[in-house]
Amino acid sequence: MNISQEKDKLRKEVSLLKKKCSPDDLYERSEEVLSVLEITGVFQDAKTIFIYNNLDDEVQTYDFIRRWGSEKKFYLPVVVSEDIVFRECTHATGFQQSAYGIMEPIGEDFTDYRKVDLIIVPGVAFDRSMNRLGRGKGFYDRFLPNIPAPKMGICFDFQLFDNIPAGANDIKMNYIVSENELIW
Repeated sequence: MNISQEKDKLRKEVSLLKKKCSPDDLYERSEEVLSVLEITGVFQDAKTIFIYNNLDDEVQTYDFIRRWGSEKKFYLPVVVSEDIVFRECTHATGFQQSAYGIMEPIGEDFTDYRKVDLIIVPGVAFDRSMNRLGRGKGFYDRFLPNIPAPKMGICFDFQLFDNIPAGANDIKMNYIVSENELIW
């Protein structure tokens, strides 16, 4: 089995695990993950944060962004062609639905990447060697090399493995946070 096939196999396995969870269960698990994230020094010190607007089966970020929005500046990804750009998210931001079903902010692209203190990254799976498995489109793997800020993957416990398949183009995380673990 080649690495691409191994990744697809793991994506299917994790998808089945997610389907066993109710929406309420995923929300409660998300709150656990985010409560671990909130106590990290890197988050506490960060003022400008790139984060994501979640799909239904990802760690849910909406309430988290609202909770911290008065203290920190959050920017969300927008898919433009084959890449992602980030735009500010405030209480006044307008949104439009993307082709992927994600609500994306309308506004100016933020490009001063030196001002980013932290980027919080979704993933299908992570491992204890800091590897990340995405959904297979490569958006984050193409974007992350542009950002000098620490990269933090967040996931549910069942998405964290000892080892996952990783290739040369897969970008490693600096931190991984799950419901019960912080790895750095």
